[in-house]
Amino acid sequence: MQFLLKPSTLAVNAILFTSCVLSSPVYANDANSEDLDVITITHQRHQGLIDNKGIAVGKTSEPDLASWLATVPGANINKNGPVTGIAQYRGLYGDRLAIALDGHPVIGAGPNAMDTPLSYSTPLIVESMTVYRGVAPVSAGMSTIAGAIDVHMRKAEFSESDSQLISGDMQAGYRSNNSADTLSAVVNLGKKQLAAMAYVNLQSGDDFETGNKQTVAPTAYAKRQMGTDIRYNNDDLELGFSYHYTDTQDSGTPALPMDIEYIFSHRVALDGEFFVNKWQVNWALGFTDADHGMTNFLMRYNGDPSKYRRNNAVAETVDFNVKLSKTFTFGELLFGADGYTAKHDSVITNPNNMMFEVVNFNNVVDDRVGIYAQWQQQFDHTQVQLGMRVKHISANADEVATSMVMMPMPQMAAMAKELRNNFNTSDRSQSDSLVDVALNIETVLSKSTSLNVGVGIKSRAPTYQERYLWTPMESTGGLADGNTYIGNIDLDAETAYQSNLGLSYQIEGLMIAPQVFYQRIDNYIQGAPLTMMDMSARMMAKMMSGDDNPLKFTNVDAELYGADVNWNYQLNEHIELFGVASYVKGERRDINDNLYRVAPLNTRLTGRYSADQWLVNLELVLAAKQDDVSITNQEKVTAGYGLVNLNMNYYLSSALTVRAGVDNIFDKDYRHHLGGYNRVKNTEIGVMQRLPSEGVSAWAEVSYSF
Repeated sequence: MQFLLKPSTLAVNAILFTSCVLSSPVYANDANSEDLDVITITHQRHQGLIDNKGIAVGKTSEPDLASWLATVPGANINKNGPVTGIAQYRGLYGDRLAIALDGHPVIGAGPNAMDTPLSYSTPLIVESMTVYRGVAPVSAGMSTIAGAIDVHMRKAEFSESDSQLISGDMQAGYRSNNSADTLSAVVNLGKKQLAAMAYVNLQSGDDFETGNKQTVAPTAYAKRQMGTDIRYNNDDLELGFSYHYTDTQDSGTPALPMDIEYIFSHRVALDGEFFVNKWQVNWALGFTDADHGMTNFLMRYNGDPSKYRRNNAVAETVDFNVKLSKTFTFGELLFGADGYTAKHDSVITNPNNMMFEVVNFNNVVDDRVGIYAQWQQQFDHTQVQLGMRVKHISANADEVATSMVMMPMPQMAAMAKELRNNFNTSDRSQSDSLVDVALNIETVLSKSTSLNVGVGIKSRAPTYQERYLWTPMESTGGLADGNTYIGNIDLDAETAYQSNLGLSYQIEGLMIAPQVFYQRIDNYIQGAPLTMMDMSARMMAKMMSGDDNPLKFTNVDAELYGADVNWNYQLNEHIELFGVASYVKGERRDINDNLYRVAPLNTRLTGRYSADQWLVNLELVLAAKQDDVSITNQEKVTAGYGLVNLNMNYYLSSALTVRAGVDNIFDKDYRHHLGGYNRVKNTEIGVMQRLPSEGVSAWAEVSYSF
């Protein structure tokens, strides 16, 4: 929600632990239309202790940018592997959450979300990450039922004079538990009108160990990223070109039926800014080409060569966005148009059987385009923002095929043929025209207190997996519940009715910003038990994978409600206390059941001591038992737990910083509720047992800026 107040701002150096910095309430004459009611996670550079006092300093060696969300109130991470974190906000995740890198939606190639949007960036080149709190504005993205996250990438920096600017960063890190190492570098060359930046990031790690000294395999990973950004600036005109390459290889995803063999991704973007009759125009055009391979035999045990599977998935995406903004006496106006066209293909083979083939998705086309208008105005001590988005979604898929129709087992061949023919003879061309509306009002009640209210109607069209998964499989966008699913071409779009109420209170040394929320979702898309009409799919699921609980994507009714808070207390010059707490409850309204994979009540409490060149954080992480689980998804209860983490920063100078710490000091053996279930045989963790989390781990990093 875009407002002049920032009732909670989180800032970090790469990966934050926890910090909340509250700007003072401001009145109409201080209004800044770009101030947002958001959580802002920033990458602070070239700064020493004085500048970092009051913000957190974290680890640059995390392989997954989703880890930044761990201390955002209301946010969490569905962890399917070390590089496969799916962002969750207030109980919703996946495609319900609009995630953009510099305004570009990133559409992964993997049908099981192994290459999540946040995996396409690296902490070193992130300038900041914005998490919209409450009802997200319509300008924040195409689908914002769950909210929106906008990652602002680091750009080439210009020199303020005619002389050439040379700057950069170098970072190295090591983590003891899984022998993980990170090596990163950024170099910037800039003149007054032309600048160029290049970066490289290398990361790898072995399988990690739990608090009970069990090895969770496979959780090893290897990841390389590199790219460049070139900018031209001349008075009121700026042009930019960027290229980003991601190369992920041999990375485990034990919560999924396959592991990453490789992900090759090329992302190219053009962007610019100029003025026409005092209207500011921002535009961007992007292209992504991703090639993703995954297997169930290279990184994990598979004793049956006839069941070896390799899935090759490719995706191509072209996206655009244009924004026009201008401030008038009656308020600030913003008009925009955005969208993308994405093409998906996925084929499953067996390297031991050249005849085996399943065309999982064939030339699936997902086109989404939207236009929106947003108005914002300041009235004395109250600011109002109102926006509307109209969007059109069209999808289609070509006919599928499978060699299973020629299997020597007549019954299985007949079922495969029936499922194939039913899909190929159906009307696969689908479209939805939808409307989003968001209204946010914030008023300053006093010099210490402000109140914000948000309401909205948001919609989401089905994903291509939900529509076009034609035979029982686990290509489900990373649900990781162990069940096989089939799609439903005739799904209706989801419609959410949202409300949010927040209070921000600040006096000298103390800040607290609680919020409560509720949203009712009609036609919520959820797996539901197969009916008698789906008998072939049920029998196929049983014979192929032994699944007694196959599900079909179905429209149901749901609701989510809860509260979250962030707070900060400055005890004295050297000691500061801060933290966040989050609670969400997700329920089905049509039957007596809970929604799947919703985080339990959790909190993070941090005490910080700063003096001279030192900064020390002691963190307590608490999570309650989660027994509000989904019967439909056969979700298992998890116990509560508590962890203690300790970290310190030593600023040798404004250019050189050493960071070190110990996570999970007491080597607690615990299960994160969003961690998924083990799908790997012949390991120390039983199949379909909740995956345990990492035990004690020491880490160290060094950063140098020039």
